[in-house]
Amino acid sequence: MTKRKYKTSRQDVIYRLALSGISAAIALLFVWLSVIVRFSTIAFYVAASVAIMVPLTRKYYLSGFFAYAVSAALGFVIAGDIYTVVGYVAYFGPMALITGIMCNRKVKWFIALPVKIVYINGALALLYFVCHTIMIDAAIMEKISYWAVALVGTVALVAIDYVLQLVYSRLIPLIEKALRAPAKDKAGPILPDDDDDEVSASDLDSPFEEYRLGNEENAIGNEKNDGDD
Repeated sequence: MTKRKYKTSRQDVIYRLALSGISAAIALLFVWLSVIVRFSTIAFYVAASVAIMVPLTRKYYLSGFFAYAVSAALGFVIAGDIYTVVGYVAYFGPMALITGIMCNRKVKWFIALPVKIVYINGALALLYFVCHTIMIDAAIMEKISYWAVALVGTVALVAIDYVLQLVYSRLIPLIEKALRAPAKDKAGPILPDDDDDEVSASDLDSPFEEYRLGNEENAIGNEKNDGDD
């Protein structure tokens, strides 16, 4: 069975860029709020994660990554201190992309969960040993050993990821209703040459090709007439 292919129209490209820009702007807003409002930092990061998951509901993976990259880069700019927003950059942003892609691909939980746990512990180790921050007060962090951070953090972040999956599953039908994707190219799907019933003059490689095809059609018609006689 031949797989159908579609042209990416200029309207579709503009649509994806606009959706990515809106998602990046909303995510950046929540990242900025996490800097201004010192409490509920994780809640703002989760909200930013939901924002960059919006393009993923349409399976625009590149747009989702672009929204994350822009919001992360500008987050560093507005914060002034990279450690202020490193929790979003190192964990919540990438995890939103991972969760959205896994949900779209329908990855089984017994595969997705170990992958996420490994990533969670890698991110926690980075935040604890390298950045010396785990999104809580620095004075408290100095009194907590890493094994406690890894244990409590893994359980908490797995629970947050489960909530994120539920939000994403509810987000998909809402985005489909709220945002109307541009229609596919009016010419329809592009099929391979052997499946085309007709060939237009605009599809020919050269003017001589049209002449050759005309002769072939006449020859086929003559053969049919001879067979009927």
